[in-house]
Amino acid sequence: MRILLVGFGSRGDVQPMVALGKGLRDAGNDVTLAAGINFQSWIEREGLTYEPINVDVEALVNSSGGKEWLNESSDDQRAEMRNMKRMADEVAGPVAQDLMRMAQTADVYVSGLMTIAPLDTLARMYGKQHIHAFLQPFYPTADGAAGLTAPLPGRNLFINRWWGYLVQAIMWNVMRGPTNTLREDVLHLPPGTRGDFMRAWNRKPTLLGYSERVVPRPADWPPHLHITGYWLDAPDERYTPPPALQAFLDAGDAPIYIGFGSMSNSDPAGTLRSFVEALKRSGRRGILHSGWAGLRAEDLPDTIYMLDYAPHEWLFPRMAGVVHHGGAGTTASGLRAGVPSTVIAHMGDQPFWGRRVHELGVGPKPIPRHELTAERLAFAIAQMVGDSAMQQRAAALGEALRAEDGVGNAVRVLGQIVGAANGHPNA
Repeated sequence: MRILLVGFGSRGDVQPMVALGKGLRDAGNDVTLAAGINFQSWIEREGLTYEPINVDVEALVNSSGGKEWLNESSDDQRAEMRNMKRMADEVAGPVAQDLMRMAQTADVYVSGLMTIAPLDTLARMYGKQHIHAFLQPFYPTADGAAGLTAPLPGRNLFINRWWGYLVQAIMWNVMRGPTNTLREDVLHLPPGTRGDFMRAWNRKPTLLGYSERVVPRPADWPPHLHITGYWLDAPDERYTPPPALQAFLDAGDAPIYIGFGSMSNSDPAGTLRSFVEALKRSGRRGILHSGWAGLRAEDLPDTIYMLDYAPHEWLFPRMAGVVHHGGAGTTASGLRAGVPSTVIAHMGDQPFWGRRVHELGVGPKPIPRHELTAERLAFAIAQMVGDSAMQQRAAALGEALRAEDGVGNAVRVLGQIVGAANGHPNA
């Protein structure tokens, strides 16, 4: 079976697709992974066939529009949607052309949120099967605990489900540009509609790459939504830490990790000062990840190490706690490591994951990015290292998550979905 995985977005969007792709490849499928041009060498190094989506995702995130998007979003959802639409429109042409180029060479498309509408059009045009692969519980539900955008997250009420559909309708305004660029400019079809978009979103078989231990399955969900567990690789046995990093780890107590991954930053110097001050106030050593935020410092104290890269699967279990932006992939790695997490939510699904970490009792209350101060971060760090019950809950959850086989479950379920569609329900 020829499978096209589309992992359009930042590293956090692509990395689970790499793990899933390797599982599908090892099961005997011909797998191609399409992603932004930043990720070609990494994907090919993992032994997967790469197809380019000709967008420089890092440059896009670090553009003035990208920084405005990420820095406005934690306190203004309307600004988030407006900026997200502007950036989606900016890449609509290249994305449409590239999806069109690769669409005829696969039997099955597997895609995340940002490309579901264009790929639904192509799947219907070419008679292909389209399966969604989400890292978040995007489907509407009355259950506030599983409602990504639930206005009443502590309740089980119809308004939560209704609100989920409203958010889907709003998302059509964001995705309309890329969808209709493909339909009108490339395929010469009539423009798509909001109804088409919502039907594609809600009726397609969907793999959900997270654990039911973190987000329990709502009672009102239909059977075509499959929670498989996280799509994470085993620790890379080829990885050897730089001598300076290993020496720092060996020199004292387990440090606190602080990093915002692919989130850009309009004030890296000010953010760095907040991190340094928070660690100083808490009396803890720290590892700061530079990431795409542009954090740089020549004169850090010897209690802080500036990190360019280390695999989360290797690094996080060696930490006393992790502070991160709350992306789905980083949240999964933090939970799986079995140490407390603090989420500094910027945008999108990040407030939801921060809330779930706190509700599970494995991390302090999340901090919105626009409310981040050295004082608040120092208080959260003190909670992570001083609350033994939180540490025990985090360790127990991590052990349970490490025992799950999310990739294996997803590969099995995908085979069943394709088999049922081809008249072989027990495949």
